[in-house]
Amino acid sequence: MRENLITYFQPISSEEQDLLEGGLLRRDLYSSALAFTVEGSRFLPEKQMITLRPHTRFVDFPMHSHDCVEMMYVISGRTLHLLQNGERVELKAGELLMINRHAAHAIEQCSKDDIAVNFIVQPAFFDYALELIGTDHVLGHFLLDAFRSGESEVPYLHFQIADDKSIQAMIVSMIETLLAQDQGNQRIKRTQMGLLFMQLLRVPSNMQISHQMRAGNTLVVEFLQEIQRNYQAIQMTDFANEHRVSCAYLSRVVKQATGQTATQLLQERRLQKAKQLLRDTNLSILEVCTAVGYSNSSHFYRIFEKSVGMPPRAYRSSHRT
Repeated sequence: MRENLITYFQPISSEEQDLLEGGLLRRDLYSSALAFTVEGSRFLPEKQMITLRPHTRFVDFPMHSHDCVEMMYVISGRTLHLLQNGERVELKAGELLMINRHAAHAIEQCSKDDIAVNFIVQPAFFDYALELIGTDHVLGHFLLDAFRSGESEVPYLHFQIADDKSIQAMIVSMIETLLAQDQGNQRIKRTQMGLLFMQLLRVPSNMQISHQMRAGNTLVVEFLQEIQRNYQAIQMTDFANEHRVSCAYLSRVVKQATGQTATQLLQERRLQKAKQLLRDTNLSILEVCTAVGYSNSSHFYRIFEKSVGMPPRAYRSSHRT
């Protein structure tokens, strides 16, 4: 199933050829910061939230973090990862490793036959997947973590799924879709990602998690879960009362953990859902406004245009699939 991908990705890139000739890893290709944080924007095509990049071989990839989510899939051979907390993860052919934002790791040098690809994904891309799978499990917590600005509660997930033919076929299909470089199939990519996560949840015994998961902030995780589930009707006061905290305390810990206020997170969730309904349904603008939890249509129009840069009707016209 992976033979065609091996043929496609095995040739040596110009970056790798330079390494074979004695060159050093060029950090400037990955990051502009002094701290080695791989910047997803350097690889993501314009207006896209997911892309694919082969892992660079013939060099030890030093300790680094990401400002987006990285999913590494090994096509042949293996990769060996050293996490900042001292854990070592060996990723074998057919296995998948998800590294969360801000979780640091290093990768030992790969040979020509150690072929792996990286899915580079912006957190917003996971919205549809979260709707499909929910958040009451470690994969859901991992995806919610991607929206946090601080250290990850779930640094990585390791899926040992090499013998699962259904999942292998789905991953290969995703890679082929991304290689096609069709900029108009975001809906297909989102759906593929959501279906992949549903398949991964089917075999939880094949999922390995960090031995030193950070305790995180349970209150913030539960608030993010509530926004995902109940964005239409959630009331901060009710949520705070249920958890026996003040609204001021809830606002403070949410801001510390995510970098955004609770109101901003709720508004962002509602607008993301509104955009999806405008793209994929025939609901009227007023029906979309009501469906995402806004009772005042003028307020909805105003914040939509301020956030998106165009009114809802214009967005629908330019993004209709």
